[in-house]
Amino acid sequence: MGKHDLGSVAEEWFDRYLSERGYSAAITGDPDQKNPDRLVTAPDGRQVVYEVKSFATLGILKKARFGEGSGGIRVSQPMPRTQKEALQPIRDKIKEAAKQLKRYKKDGLPLMMTLANPMNCPIPFEESSVIAAMYGDIDAVFEITGPGAEHEGAFWLQAGRNGKLTSDHHYISAIALLRERPHSAAWAKAWFGENRPRFDQIQDMIAAYLEAAETQNVPQGSEVFLSVIETIGEEAVPLPRDLLDGPLDLRYGPTLDGAGFTLLSDGGQGLLTESG
Repeated sequence: MGKHDLGSVAEEWFDRYLSERGYSAAITGDPDQKNPDRLVTAPDGRQVVYEVKSFATLGILKKARFGEGSGGIRVSQPMPRTQKEALQPIRDKIKEAAKQLKRYKKDGLPLMMTLANPMNCPIPFEESSVIAAMYGDIDAVFEITGPGAEHEGAFWLQAGRNGKLTSDHHYISAIALLRERPHSAAWAKAWFGENRPRFDQIQDMIAAYLEAAETQNVPQGSEVFLSVIETIGEEAVPLPRDLLDGPLDLRYGPTLDGAGFTLLSDGGQGLLTESG
């Protein structure tokens, strides 16, 4: 799948998302430009300027290298990429979309971008990775206590360098992840939840699952949903929390103390309950 195909898939997902929720979208500016932006209108008339980007990531591991040496074929061991390397494709798309949206910053509308990963390339494409791309690589900080201390030193995570929105593009209101999930995923989750206690061997459980998938009425089709991450941009027009809030959509926002991000709503997926 080429870059053009990836972009088409992302656009199709987003068009479907809007249509299913009663939103409309019109191309803004010159429709012949390379990457046209969109003006999205909600059923109640409120509007958001939107840009959709898709990409294929580099992956978590660097590829092994093969070569000939005096003793025969030499193979280098695959090595993990740095956070900067792994997140660079996301940061590149944030930068591209932000430049396109900049011309609308004086219009008084929320400016939002959506990122899609249609190939599902092997990167932790979760909200934490995108937040790291937005505000800095995640650093682990350890507090070292002196000899004889009664308690171990504290440990916490914090944003470090390379954040694409840390010093730039403060007019962006939110960044969203656009995902597709087959209806069969919910069926599979329910099946394993109900049947897992019956099996002692995992291979027996997998065999039973495959048989059930062939003989039972497994739901077909898929659904698309968003994970919306609000920004902390000083110049941003806030994205109202009752916009782009579909039945499966997730919403993340800054904590009250501004020290991090927290899940605000889980679209009925049970994440708030599971995480306590």
